[in-house]
Amino acid sequence: MAGATTAADYLSITETPGTLLNREQLGRMVLRYSLAAELGTRRRVLEVSCGAGIGFGLLASSADWFTACDYSKGGLALAQEAASRHVPLAVADAQALPYASASFELLVSFEAIYYLARPDIFIGESRRLLAPGGQLLLGASNPDWPYFAPGMLSAHYPSAVELAALVAAAGFAQVRLYGSLPADTAGSMAGGLRARLRQALLRSGMFSRDNVLTRVLKRASYGTLEALPVTLSETTRVAHPFTQLTPIATDRVDRRHRVLFVVAESPEDALPGTPVGTWPP
Repeated sequence: MAGATTAADYLSITETPGTLLNREQLGRMVLRYSLAAELGTRRRVLEVSCGAGIGFGLLASSADWFTACDYSKGGLALAQEAASRHVPLAVADAQALPYASASFELLVSFEAIYYLARPDIFIGESRRLLAPGGQLLLGASNPDWPYFAPGMLSAHYPSAVELAALVAAAGFAQVRLYGSLPADTAGSMAGGLRARLRQALLRSGMFSRDNVLTRVLKRASYGTLEALPVTLSETTRVAHPFTQLTPIATDRVDRRHRVLFVVAESPEDALPGTPVGTWPP
């Protein structure tokens, strides 16, 4: 999934086709790749830590040229199936990306930065690979969300302030931070209890096993589940309309939103004829 400096079985924690997810989890995936597809329209796009290629259906259909990489060979084998061999893929550490400088107009990476030993190096690599006027789109779980539970194999979850600082320190301009899935969407008392149960079970490590008991517990803590498709499509996007984002401050810890997004631009003027994109406003 994410790049790393030591061997790790990231395929074991990668969301793969057939994984049972609830509507919120599917909505999160639709959100991240819908945003990426919108920003990547008619552009040269790279996805770093692409996992099983779940977003390829949306990204490849909007981009002028699309490629992806991941640290896990097992994940890339699944991604190749999702791509139907039309997307060039590479095994790569996110901290040492094998691409020429200024090769892309959009670089995206989702739910991967917290697996890296040196996220600052990855951000620097992203800056190197983007052409003038290019954009970086990062998505990550928010460690300050009330029901947060760290995933297995993770190194460090950067806060909203840390994410913004990392990107700014790499020389990006117009660093903007957004949140999605606010804590109050748990809504009812039952929703809050379910979120707390899910947090406790995730921290216990029980969900790393797949058996009758864990499936029952997943349904109790997540609600109705459905299988993740091989790749997201317009049909999936219609069935799971994505939530709008809320701009948040880059200098304050955010305790409300479950997911954080960073959008930043290369500081130089855009290349002639290159769309810079206007999302988000």
